[in-house]
Amino acid sequence: MGASDGIGAALARAYAGRGARLVLSARSEGRLEALAESLGPDHVVVPLDVADRESVQRAADRVALMGPIDRVLTLAAIYDPGKV
Repeated sequence: MGASDGIGAALARAYAGRGARLVLSARSEGRLEALAESLGPDHVVVPLDVADRESVQRAADRVALMGPIDRVLTLAAIYDPGKV
């Protein structure tokens, strides 16, 4: 999950259509770049793997440089198969 496809990409398109400046994150940087390009020039791609603490810290550091944040949409999942 993330902004690169599915619900995340649909929400990104909806917010961009309303004039929001977006920080798009997911593990798949190539798909994020394609989405950002389709949305216009005002959006930033920040690759992020929520299962990797260093990746999360890098993303947080980069976003902190951008100034105030109006909204955060969190769409992330970690799948660890096993018996319940």
